[in-house]
Amino acid sequence: MQAQPNPRPRRKPVARHPGIYYRPRKGGKVGPPYEIRYLDSTGVRRWEVIHGSLEDAEARRAELLLRRRRGDRVQPVRENFADHSRAWLERQNVRPRTYEKYRWALEQHLIPHFGRRRLNQITADDVAAFIAAMQRKGLRGWTITSALRPLSLILGQAARKGRIPANPLDQLERAERPRHDDQRPKRILNLEEMRKLIGCADSEQYRCLLELLLAAGLRIGEALGLTVSDLDPQHALIRLEYQLGRDGERTQLKTEESRRTLDIPPGLMRRLLALLEERGQLFNPNALVFASRNETGLERKVAREALKRAGEAAKLTAPEPTLHDLRHSHASMLIALDHSVVDVQHRLGHRKPDTTLRIYTHQWKHRDAQRSRIGQEIDQLFRPDGPAQITAPPAARVPLALPPAPNDGQAAPQAVR
Repeated sequence: MQAQPNPRPRRKPVARHPGIYYRPRKGGKVGPPYEIRYLDSTGVRRWEVIHGSLEDAEARRAELLLRRRRGDRVQPVRENFADHSRAWLERQNVRPRTYEKYRWALEQHLIPHFGRRRLNQITADDVAAFIAAMQRKGLRGWTITSALRPLSLILGQAARKGRIPANPLDQLERAERPRHDDQRPKRILNLEEMRKLIGCADSEQYRCLLELLLAAGLRIGEALGLTVSDLDPQHALIRLEYQLGRDGERTQLKTEESRRTLDIPPGLMRRLLALLEERGQLFNPNALVFASRNETGLERKVAREALKRAGEAAKLTAPEPTLHDLRHSHASMLIALDHSVVDVQHRLGHRKPDTTLRIYTHQWKHRDAQRSRIGQEIDQLFRPDGPAQITAPPAARVPLALPPAPNDGQAAPQAVR
């Protein structure tokens, strides 16, 4: 059987541009797309199509030559993004919840947008256009960031293996990145609302759960993952090392900072023990503190519904609080009680104090405003019988902290006053 002739015209070299070729169009004009010839890391001759100008083709070929001379891995890309990303996902050894988030991002957002493209065809402008398209859909900043995270991992790995020159996400300008100031405002409960919410829960188990979230600032998974062995009744302590996953299995917490021991109100500890004793599980170290009728873990949606019923019965003002808002309310209490940033960080299990400051900066500003006397001082000035001139109050003579004295026989420095 005679082979079918190739309908495409043969490559021709571009004059005075070695290594760059084109396929003549009608009229014999030289124009894109261009094809460059290069050697990969194994010495195999490769071709790459450049959909751009002649300058783009020259720049790409020069880049490949430079990378090969530096010893970087140069490898052609054959797969499209859809096939490559799905194969990448199957190789990930991550927590089930993380795997679920990666799959959601790929199937719902990334593959529909980038699926047919090869990795080396995805540019920073393409990523910026993807972010803009998600913003036009009304998606919030953290949702977009969650979708970009696996994209950055995939392209970063491809850059490390030499399949693409660089990760396009590293080339985004600040204005092109998603903003995170568009989130739902935190619903901070005041003390009266906290008392009403706890009192309006429709069972003792849910009253204990809501009070624990407010009194300890736990994440809902941490609270639902507590077992009898995590309780220290003598000192009213709870030990947090595990959480209840969405699949109903207890899994270790993600970070070392999340694993912590907290003190809770002694009265709440006694009620938790009474709850376990009523179910006959007080001496079962593996029994969950909060459980369903068949002693399995409570689902998050069950806890959300319990909070919703309690909020409606307490007639809380809108917006109705979420389970995570109870954690925010706990942090607000600690700030109002004048606890330090480090205390709040350790209590909440944040990895860095910067995270605590970023999330609760408004609460600290509000506390400082409550302490401020500026308004009262200005009120005195504006009164008819106020002082005739403005004088600064005398500076407080507070000694400044100094480092310890050196052990070299020198005299210790005096406190500065």
